[in-house]
Amino acid sequence: MAVRCPQFQTPEDLSAFLVAKGLDPEEAEALASRMFPAFVFLDSLSDATAKLLLEQAERGGVKGVGVPRSGEKEGQAETSSLLLSGSLANLRALAAAAVTGSTGAMGALAGGSMAQALSCALGGQPGPVCSRAKRMDFSGRPLLMGILNVTPDSFSDGGRYLEAEKAVTRALQMVREGADILDLGGASSRPGSELVPDGVQIERILPVIRKVREEWDGWISVDTYSSAVARAAVDAGADMINDISAGVIDPAIMEVAAGAGVPVVLMHMKGTPRTMQIHPSYGSLFGEMVAYFEERILAWEDAGVPRERILIDPGIGFGKTVAHNLRILKHLGEFRVIGRPVVLGTSRKSFIGSVLNRTVEERLIGTLATLAVGVWNGAHVLRVHDVAEAREVLVMVHAILKSDGPEGLPRNPLSVAKAEKDGEGAAPASA
Repeated sequence: MAVRCPQFQTPEDLSAFLVAKGLDPEEAEALASRMFPAFVFLDSLSDATAKLLLEQAERGGVKGVGVPRSGEKEGQAETSSLLLSGSLANLRALAAAAVTGSTGAMGALAGGSMAQALSCALGGQPGPVCSRAKRMDFSGRPLLMGILNVTPDSFSDGGRYLEAEKAVTRALQMVREGADILDLGGASSRPGSELVPDGVQIERILPVIRKVREEWDGWISVDTYSSAVARAAVDAGADMINDISAGVIDPAIMEVAAGAGVPVVLMHMKGTPRTMQIHPSYGSLFGEMVAYFEERILAWEDAGVPRERILIDPGIGFGKTVAHNLRILKHLGEFRVIGRPVVLGTSRKSFIGSVLNRTVEERLIGTLATLAVGVWNGAHVLRVHDVAEAREVLVMVHAILKSDGPEGLPRNPLSVAKAEKDGEGAAPASA
């Protein structure tokens, strides 16, 4: 007799296991919902609401523990954090009961948030992101975003591609190496850097965007926090906007994205590039980051950009210590509750140098390790300098993740990927 302790990352993994053992797919899916263990953490509830939810949880077969926390201001009502544990089915039933039950308005709000979080965190991949005639699909492997800094002072490749001709050559090289997206920026956002005038950014990147667009019809992203730069780039052929400030530095950028109908990447950053690494601290790292993303997404939605066109980036190295960065990588899956594709940018960053004692030029191996962890934990887009090396890591980790899947993988995924780039197959991010 063999005794095993199978490991399942998602309900889909458990369902696939049951199907492989001979169960009907519909029955396996229902069983997975009743058997798969899940956790929900609710922060800043009133004590009364927490107590009512705990009572309701116990009646529904859900275990829970409340952690009291005093209000920050004198006279403020005390709040509690609540950790709930149970089967996916029971947690969903508790969320539905809280919405319609006797837990009050705060309980109903918590129930609705819980239902949304469970659906997003355990409900599979986010849907496609579209930009006019293009479609970015996340049902297959993660995508690669090649970094091109047309700047004199970026921390990694500053000055190397400041001339338009060299920048175009590098861009097309990354396409040949397997980049699905090119991310072009004309302003360094390294720690301590100052904001770069709009005119300077435009002068640096527009000739590159125009020339690359003549040679390639794939995804071009403009890395900028400026509405004027974003507008000029989109007019020149860019398909999406990557804003390190999520619209905080220049709120008018939201109107540009809404009017152009292009997707956006919203990054989490505490402070500005000049101030972000001055003693960054958090009361609750993930709680504050999730709340920030929800608040910024709502602002972009109010400006006319639908949630379906928004991606998020946890902002590794932007207002975080080495410990913060490592925790974000380890628990990257926590951002699934937002329900949007996650862009991960770790390439050659200083936390890798701190851990390995390596210079920027020596951080490739450390970067590849972070990419492997990122793919394993659910990253949808990897933003990298070294496209060819990153692609091999991505394909290998994706093959491991999908090895139990019913669809299987081609014998040589890299050969198939090359065929896709040569026009013999459908690439994941298609025009």
